[in-house]
Amino acid sequence: MPIVAGIRLTRDEALALASLLTRDGADRAARLVLRAVTDGQQFVALTTDDKEDVLAALTRRPTALVELRRALFDELNWQRHGLAPPERVHGLAEATTRRSRERVNVAWV
Repeated sequence: MPIVAGIRLTRDEALALASLLTRDGADRAARLVLRAVTDGQQFVALTTDDKEDVLAALTRRPTALVELRRALFDELNWQRHGLAPPERVHGLAEATTRRSRERVNVAWV
């Protein structure tokens, strides 16, 4: 199963993504995803342009790849602003706890 922007995709999700990219004319990004599926590559190395193509394809269509869209959106925003990405959160309990701490920290500023 390939990993795109830190998100592990199932074979079906990767094929659906490649299909979306092909329909949008993002052939290079689609080929990278398909090559990862067919060659058994673990990671899909995307350029910034490829990431923007994937994000555009996911933005215009409702899809089950919401987590991938969010990861790419955040990463591209961090790159544009020259910021370091925040720590990735795994699991709802940890996310809720982190958000609560952030709210408390912001309240005290």
